[in-house]
Amino acid sequence: MDIGERRQANILVLAPVGRIDNLTSAKFQARLLTAVTANSADVVVDLSGVEYISSAGLRALMTASRQKPKERRLAVAHLNAVVHEIFAISRFSHVVPVFATVEEASAAWQAPPRPEGAVPDAETQPAGPLRVRFWGTRGSLPAPLRERAVRAKIRDALLAARGHVLETEQAIDAFIDSTLPFSVRGTFGGNTSCVEIISGGDEYVICDLGTGVREFGNRVLRQHGPDRKHTFNIFLSHPHWDHIMGFPFFAPAYIPGNRICIYGCHAVLREALRTQHSAPWFPVDFHSLGSSIEFITLEPNHIYEIAGLSVTSIKQFHTGDSYGYRFSQGGKSIVYSTDCEHKCSHIDETYPFVAFYRNADLLIFDAMYSLGDSVSVKEDWGHSSNIVAVELAQAAGVRRLVLFHHEPVYDDRMLEEIFADTVRFEAISRPGHEVEVISAYDGLELEL
Repeated sequence: MDIGERRQANILVLAPVGRIDNLTSAKFQARLLTAVTANSADVVVDLSGVEYISSAGLRALMTASRQKPKERRLAVAHLNAVVHEIFAISRFSHVVPVFATVEEASAAWQAPPRPEGAVPDAETQPAGPLRVRFWGTRGSLPAPLRERAVRAKIRDALLAARGHVLETEQAIDAFIDSTLPFSVRGTFGGNTSCVEIISGGDEYVICDLGTGVREFGNRVLRQHGPDRKHTFNIFLSHPHWDHIMGFPFFAPAYIPGNRICIYGCHAVLREALRTQHSAPWFPVDFHSLGSSIEFITLEPNHIYEIAGLSVTSIKQFHTGDSYGYRFSQGGKSIVYSTDCEHKCSHIDETYPFVAFYRNADLLIFDAMYSLGDSVSVKEDWGHSSNIVAVELAQAAGVRRLVLFHHEPVYDDRMLEEIFADTVRFEAISRPGHEVEVISAYDGLELEL
């Protein structure tokens, strides 16, 4: 394999010819490393003369990308159809930028950087209402959909479609949205607890680090790229595994410059996360994470000002203790109260949670079990029911109640039935104040 070299404007262009595979990748990598480390110019690899590139050739590009100085840029251009397809299949454009031509790369690199304030970001504007986005809503362990469940949804949808005229995409969308129940057209999801509170500031606020935090982190990177640095304020209810198991897969934690502030009322949070992130449980040690990670211990019943929110916490009834949080801003309040077993015989003003939930605009509540299970076979398991959720929300004057921490045994149809039963119970037990009942699902977004 021959590797040509030329200068084009301020760019060093390498032009390999032939195949980059197991036999030639070592030569290609050596030449590429010299180019990105011994020269001050940015480098574009012109692949117009390359008929094929194997995984060994892609690894050579990865090695050069990792070993080049931070300020040096590396890209590829002029990919033929086969090579372009290999890049697409391997998702390698996420590793090394791909341009149609060397001129396109030069123009992109010479464009002045856009000021951060030039493009409004809907999630970081100081004005606007509080919002809540649910990234994980299951309790205890993840509950992914199995093949049989997906097949059942397709079958139910086809059965429901009989007799309908669905000749256009618009007709199909309308049929899905207006005719199919949620349990058929969607899913409550399978990720464990992770809830984002969007306060309008430039810092993120997250409750718990269940498996849903992986998707949250990936969305941040898709929206802003890895170069933009962020502050993540994370409030942990407790360190049981389903509430922290997503952190090893939270991509922003691996990026230098990001700041992660982990708040909680337990003294063992640092130990719990470090242990999870170490051998033999995980291959990447906690100390290898690139971000700056701080642990801040909170005192229950104290008010803290964090990321533009007033935050207070309450101790809850759960093995090893858990803590609920109340977030307030501009006269609006969100309560995140999961993993708490309410065993009170009388719900009135003397019960501390009534005061903590008082007049909340949104109460996110652990309604994992039925009342029958929670007072019998699952008593002392640390969770509550939809019945107690409604009674507490009514007593506290809550505006909207969100059923959360769903039992992983329940499928979508069962959760939909529980939701309908809860709405009905709220109506027949209502003392005067109406509470809107919502069942959380992965991807749900609510505005206060």
